[in-house]
Amino acid sequence: MPEQPDPPLPDHEIERAVRFSYAQSMLSAIYGASTGGMFLIGYALALGANNVQIGLMSTIPMLTIGVQLLSAMVVERGMSRRRLTIASSLMNVSGWALIVCLPILTRGMSKDLRITALIAIITMNTVFAYVAGNARSSWIGDLIPARRRGTFFGQLIMYAGIIGAVFALIEGTFLDRAKSVGIAGFSWLFLFGMIFGLVNVLLFLPQSDVPLIQEESRRRFRDMVRETVANRPLMVLMIFSVIWSLQAIAGPFYATYILRDLKMPFLGFGILGGVSTVTMLASSPFWGRIVDRYGCRPVLIACTVCLAPTPLCWIWLTKPVAVYATVIPLNFIGGFAIAGISVALNTLIYKITPSAGRSVQMAVYAVVVILLAAPMPAVGGHLPDWLKALGITADVRCTFYVTIPIMLAAAFVAKYISEPDAGHAREMVRNLPGHIRRPESLNAEEE
Repeated sequence: MPEQPDPPLPDHEIERAVRFSYAQSMLSAIYGASTGGMFLIGYALALGANNVQIGLMSTIPMLTIGVQLLSAMVVERGMSRRRLTIASSLMNVSGWALIVCLPILTRGMSKDLRITALIAIITMNTVFAYVAGNARSSWIGDLIPARRRGTFFGQLIMYAGIIGAVFALIEGTFLDRAKSVGIAGFSWLFLFGMIFGLVNVLLFLPQSDVPLIQEESRRRFRDMVRETVANRPLMVLMIFSVIWSLQAIAGPFYATYILRDLKMPFLGFGILGGVSTVTMLASSPFWGRIVDRYGCRPVLIACTVCLAPTPLCWIWLTKPVAVYATVIPLNFIGGFAIAGISVALNTLIYKITPSAGRSVQMAVYAVVVILLAAPMPAVGGHLPDWLKALGITADVRCTFYVTIPIMLAAAFVAKYISEPDAGHAREMVRNLPGHIRRPESLNAEEE
């Protein structure tokens, strides 16, 4: 499906949006590093959460993805995307105040009720994040010209990666040293993240609010949904993304296994993630140029195949030393491949969706992908017990191994993604070493 022409924006407004978006990527990385991932799981474990509750903590918030359809409906009827992004982002950040106050608000409650309250607050925060994400995605599609998106998303991931890696290490060190204060250490960390989340919201204000074309916004919502289903390239990409996202079965259990079962420090987990992040930040601009040269499909195929066998290493990783020795080198490869997938997906979704109705098409895409993946963390929480009932001894690492056939299936589907002018994966892989040694060769070929 051909893209509609980019809305006419003065160059200085485009440049301002790009600069602020890069700054926001770094602020969001600090916000996310301080309030999510290993720290949120560590907080839940400190409150007494078990495997099943850790899985539900990921599954239940994901089930609210349907709110993106409501957000898209409001956007397509003419509501300011900037206003909606700012309001919902502000509510998302503010919700962390409830999590900070949770030990006080739930004083005297049972452990299970505390975890239930935590899941409820996370779910509410996720609702606002989904609304903001849909409005911002539609908005950024009209702010950034199509010709710049590959490079833009590559740089965006790089800037976020720099800050994410640094703060994961700093904050991991802080929590390891603050263990004596217990849950209060997490509360201080969440408050720290909220400050950067609020600054991120403020940076939406100077960016141009590009209105949708009025006559297009009058179309019926059901017609836009019908056009989404008729967008065959988007449907194939949706199938790829659904399969890829089923890896959520293992998502929360990497941190659970490392922090609880192996009793590694937060700093150690931060180092493991930091290696992957550093590689992502270093390679994302490179992948942006590769995507502009070869297209998104060959990048998705090659990077997915590269990642597929890596979970096998966890079979032998039962000691912290073994984890450091094995996972750190593998995370260099993993970070490189994940950067390629991230840049390719972010670029391709805009390439195959039109400006008018984009928020609806992105919402339908996200709802289907996330709803089908949502039960997977809960399934992962139950999987060790189900296997034990069958006489198979297993811990949470069994969820890691399930991701291998999932990634292989995703790579197979990626071959059928329709993308005009895309090159072949074999050609890209064959030329990749030369492009890594001489990145300027990509610019020469583009010219």
